[in-house]
Amino acid sequence: MDAYKNIYFHKLDIYKRNFLKKKGQADTQVKNYLDSKGKNAIFDDIINNKLSNNCIEITDEIGTKTLEILKHNKDYIFARIGKYQDLISVHLRNTKTYEPKEISRTADQELEIFTYLLLDRTNYIISFLKEHAAPSIRTLQYLIDNNYSGKELFGEISGVIVEDAIPLLKAKDKVGTISYRVTVPTDNILSYDDIGLSQKEFIYLRNQKHTEIEVKLIAERNKSAFDNGRGIEKVLRKILDKTDKVKVRAKDDDGYMQTYSVVESLLTKRVKFEFDREAEQIQNEIYSKLKTTYESNKQEIVDYVKEE
Repeated sequence: MDAYKNIYFHKLDIYKRNFLKKKGQADTQVKNYLDSKGKNAIFDDIINNKLSNNCIEITDEIGTKTLEILKHNKDYIFARIGKYQDLISVHLRNTKTYEPKEISRTADQELEIFTYLLLDRTNYIISFLKEHAAPSIRTLQYLIDNNYSGKELFGEISGVIVEDAIPLLKAKDKVGTISYRVTVPTDNILSYDDIGLSQKEFIYLRNQKHTEIEVKLIAERNKSAFDNGRGIEKVLRKILDKTDKVKVRAKDDDGYMQTYSVVESLLTKRVKFEFDREAEQIQNEIYSKLKTTYESNKQEIVDYVKEE
């Protein structure tokens, strides 16, 4: 049975922190970023010297997480990050009888919620399989902070973005749903029916600063919302004059429909991830599909990332 999740793309940077001293002024912090060779040396040290049973603890501002290295070679690191889940709020339930059952564990065991990531060692782009209850990808930057801050080395996670989303979206073969929220003053509503209230009900409201309306422009199935790139550019630039957050679904003819979140013209890359939930070796299945999905989108992703 196939399952669908979303992959989010990020980049891991590592910088050496220095302070410049100026007479009569506060010290100025300077970040000197490592290239991929320098980052590989750090991860080789982690893999060879700092793992216990392929795992290492990471402490962030919230608590303790675990990074487990599942596979690694000169090109990729495949890993999962997890955090402990309080068993008080978790149990098993029979889907037919609805009978609950407690989860048993030994004194040395905890229930862990985890998710997977794939790290490209040539450019340190991360393909992150986001799970609601699992740790954030930003946990990974604390791996560097925890182990190398004594050498003034720190991690930094950034989203993979493109500075102007519109040229990229213009090149897509099909553009589907466009959704955004727009704010209008309460004295400028087209009609009271627009917000689901009558005039009588509306007068009971007090101190309303504005009304926010969500708009969805939905294209017909398997058809593009625009005939040409000039149309999407004019529409999106007009929408971005009104609001700074827009979501656009678009694809090439040979690909999946993807959601592009445009924030102040910045676009964050996200891709639908498909895998076989009932595969005999689910970990190998996720690794294989995560790698294939990343490599099929790699050129577009790399175009977003600043060169080192």
